[in-house]
Amino acid sequence: MIKPTMIRLVLTIVVTYGWQIHQLNVRNTFLNGILQEEVYMAHPPGFVDPTFSSHVCRLYKSLYGLKQAPRAWYNWLNEFLISIGFQAFKVDTSLFILFFNGAIFYSLVYANDILLTRSNPTLLQRLIILLSSEFKLRDLGSIHFFLGI
Repeated sequence: MIKPTMIRLVLTIVVTYGWQIHQLNVRNTFLNGILQEEVYMAHPPGFVDPTFSSHVCRLYKSLYGLKQAPRAWYNWLNEFLISIGFQAFKVDTSLFILFFNGAIFYSLVYANDILLTRSNPTLLQRLIILLSSEFKLRDLGSIHFFLGI
């Protein structure tokens, strides 16, 4: 869960340095996480095979409403961001920082919303293309509204 002070801190950096802040929305967030533990569910209504009515389904990927879905999504995102060079911020796990060729990127994550800001505006599109190669993204452009702010 994102801390309000972290949002204020990132927005303060953006305003202080005159950076732009970009918003991305990840589609089907909780349908993409790979489950680390064994999770079973009953057959959905209408999909019960009469010959196997006592059987259950083992899930390999998360579903909406599943308690493990947010953690599975976060683990997938965390692993990907770290694989491309981001570092997870120790105080607040919703903030990721990337140092690249003298530039600094901040990525703030809340559920399926990602805020990106950076010191070098030309590298942003490359980062968005890299993220969209792994996730189904909707690019919302410059931020207008985020968590009531």
